[in-house]
Amino acid sequence: MPVELTPSQESYLEWIYRLSEDGRVRVRDLAARLGVRLPSASRAVSQLTKRGLITHKAYGDIVLTEAGRRAGSDIVRRNRCLTRLFEDILAMGTAEAQPMISRLGHHLGPEALWRLELLVGFSLSSDAWIRRLQHRIHAQGRRRRLDSAT
Repeated sequence: MPVELTPSQESYLEWIYRLSEDGRVRVRDLAARLGVRLPSASRAVSQLTKRGLITHKAYGDIVLTEAGRRAGSDIVRRNRCLTRLFEDILAMGTAEAQPMISRLGHHLGPEALWRLELLVGFSLSSDAWIRRLQHRIHAQGRRRRLDSAT
């Protein structure tokens, strides 16, 4: 990503990108999706506008710039890769995985993401390997719980 963003700014940009795929995006749509108050969403939109990632006029639609579209796409791609890793490969539940994915994703550089995408793609290409890994995770998880109970 060409511009350094805070985790909060990344979340806003991600959802602007996702919502824009279905049509127009307004500040109130963004606030509702993220579960924040309108003034908070307005401040975030203002910050992203100043960074050149979106355009927005008062009471109008939010529109991604080309840089914003690229950055939003990168964020979605990164989150999709991490979700597949934690949920599909490592068999973590969504409630446990999503906060970790969010925290980790903000610190993952392009080189590490590229390598993780290769790992995820390779891993998912072998159902037998995934089953063996998940069996081992569950078996060792049971052992860890038993060990901690004693």
